[in-house]
Amino acid sequence: MTKLLRHTLLLSAAIVMLAACEERAISSDTLGTGGIEQGRVAYDTIKNMRDLDPGPKGDTIDVAEAVRLGLELPSGSTSSKYYYVLGCVKGISTPFDASYGNITPIITNKANNRQMQCYRLKGFKGADFTSAEQLLVGDVIVVYGQIQNRYGVPQITQGGYLVMSTNPEAGCIPAPVVQAEESFNEGIGAFAIVNKSGTADIWKHTPQDDDIMGFMIADANIGGAVVEAESWLVSPNMDLTRCTRGAQITFMHNFRGDASQRAEMLRIMISTDGGSNWKELPCSDWNDGTNGKWVNALIDLEDYKAQQVQIAFAYKSSATTALKWRIQNVRVGEPEGVDDPQ
Repeated sequence: MTKLLRHTLLLSAAIVMLAACEERAISSDTLGTGGIEQGRVAYDTIKNMRDLDPGPKGDTIDVAEAVRLGLELPSGSTSSKYYYVLGCVKGISTPFDASYGNITPIITNKANNRQMQCYRLKGFKGADFTSAEQLLVGDVIVVYGQIQNRYGVPQITQGGYLVMSTNPEAGCIPAPVVQAEESFNEGIGAFAIVNKSGTADIWKHTPQDDDIMGFMIADANIGGAVVEAESWLVSPNMDLTRCTRGAQITFMHNFRGDASQRAEMLRIMISTDGGSNWKELPCSDWNDGTNGKWVNALIDLEDYKAQQVQIAFAYKSSATTALKWRIQNVRVGEPEGVDDPQ
């Protein structure tokens, strides 16, 4: 029971988002509900591992799909494609032997008890396993490798290795959780424009071209005349409870105009109740308003990481003063770099 609870908590804390990296989807009930939270694998981790994998890149699938693909292969043959296979360790076929550095686990999807073995599996990024404690029954893992039909029995063939695991002894550290990432190169994305007062189109999108990156710009100077207005660029709702290793918002921005008016007219806001109430976030990263220099801004969201939040870039003008504010490359999530192995 203690081991089961440990793996449940590890899964909640370390693996936070399921995504099919290619055209094949992993079913939402991949791991069922048998005491272990459903296996949601961080998309960023799979994406990052793709840069490390030496061979052809593959789909992300569950054990049931891997079994199906294996049975479709001619007996004795191996797939030309590589796959990321998500499963739960049901058992270990052969005892651990440190002289070989591999382990042969049996993995299952739990939902319909499909299972297959991962023959002579290597550890994280292909390293040798050094202890039997690095791969235990109950671990939720992702294995990278080829599928083989071993004379009617599908398996991950020798040469596969561990990509992700809920077992902290395995050496797999999930990539940073990202709740929102929008460059504004192509458009507004999942953000929304909310006009608080005035009817003018304050926020506009400038697309990326050969010379400049895309961005959102707020400007209440309309047709050569300043209009009094308030308009916010609002993020979608984000679940920071998944950011167990800290949370922050980073973005690039600049403004032009009277710097003495900036604090009143340009603010970064946060809401924890779906947008009913807002609080200003402190931001110390600004240019001086006299040029278009882009500034990299970072705001710590540690106090909000156990909550659902929305972020807003709140723009306001008066009847006489209108600043110009450009926003680009917004990212909300765990700090970058937390996935580096220790």
